Order: sequence, then structure tokens, then C-alpha cells
Amino acid sequence: MPEPEHADLDTAFELLSRSRCRYAMYYLLENQHTNVDKLSKKITAWEAEKPVQSVTEEKKQTVTASLIHNHLPRLADLGIIEFDHRSGDLAVADGFESVRDSVERARALDDGPVADEESVDSVLYSDPLTETSPNSSSSE
Repeated sequence: MPEPEHADLDTAFELLSRSRCRYAMYYLLENQHTNVDKLSKKITAWEAEKPVQSVTEEKKQTVTASLIHNHLPRLADLGIIEFDHRSGDLAVADGFESVRDSVERARALDDGPVADEESVDSVLYSDPLTETSPNSSSSE
């Protein structure tokens, strides 16, 4: 197997200029291991600015094809990810460190993807639940 290339600054900017590739790297900032299905759902949701639960299979398949045939092989060739075509599993590789700073800066400036819905859902702005006794009065 040939030695992977390493991403220089021009390559990092080229990768970041492609939204699906950029979104994949954003996702990998917080998820060291994933699979194509999860990544495709997340990117489809980000592109549509909708929750993952509302992603249609048709839209997800379009993103999946783009990732499998274009973006993920390119990231793997550069040693940024390890990608198993058979299982669809992928993981951050050593080369990710060469682009991490650029990806983090791009994410900070990007108007696109925001934090996962899961982390947003876990920080709801509501009063804590408290038990009330039958004898307590309410101030309504």
C-alpha cells in the first residue's frame, strides 16, 4: 500500500472549500470514529438545516454517494482518515492533526453546521422539577 500524502496548506484549503468534505471534518473534530451512515445523516441534516430525524433516505443516499466516491477516498489518500469501504467505518488518522487547526478555524467562522441536536437538547431552559406536597399552596 502506498504511503499516504500529507496535507499542506493548499490541500487543506482545497478540502475546506468543498462543503461536504468540510462538514465531514467538522464532524470528526468531535467524533474520532463513525460510519458512513451516521456521517451522511448528519451532513444531510446540516445541509438542510433540519434535525437528523427529518432526513429523508433519498437525500441521505445522495450525500452517501458523494462521500463514498469522492470525499472520503480523498481524505483517506491524504492520511486524514482511515476508511474501510467494505464496512463503511471511518476513523481519524494521524494526518488529521495536520489540518485540525484549519478545520477548527473554519468551523468557528462557518455559518453552516452548529452543535449536535443532542447536546442542544440536553441544555433545556426550564425550571427544575420539584415535588410538591398536597398541602402546599400555589401562587397562581
